Amino acid sequence: MDLGKIDYLVEQGFYNTRTEFIRTAIKQEIDKNSFTFDKIEKDSTQTNGLYLGIGVINITRKDLEKHLKQGTKVKIFVIGVCRFSKDVDIDLVEKTVESFRAYGIKSGSPGVIEYLDTLKYLP
Repeated sequence: MDLGKIDYLVEQGFYNTRTEFIRTAIKQEIDKNSFTFDKIEKDSTQTNGLYLGIGVINITRKDLEKHLKQGTKVKIFVIGVCRFSKDVDIDLVEKTVESFRAYGIKSGSPGVIEYLDTLKYLP
């Protein structure tokens, strides 16, 4: 029934396509709930073992080796894109990442993202 309603709105000229309708509806819902994201953006940081933010977060081998040397572990929470350098391996991630949660695109060497997805995010 909902698709029929969308098709009717498209036919009446309110939207060019179903895709445009869906994109608009998603954008409106995100805007309506922007207060949820405002706090994360306000608290965004990449220091003291916490990688928190909305957008693109790049985590390098150098970043993680610094924490390994200091004996500290990192917490990662990202909405957007979380990229681990290709030279970051599972062994280093296991030793340095305490918790992980990423909503959106995640990329890294084979096995790294699969391992991180087994971790829970602990604020």
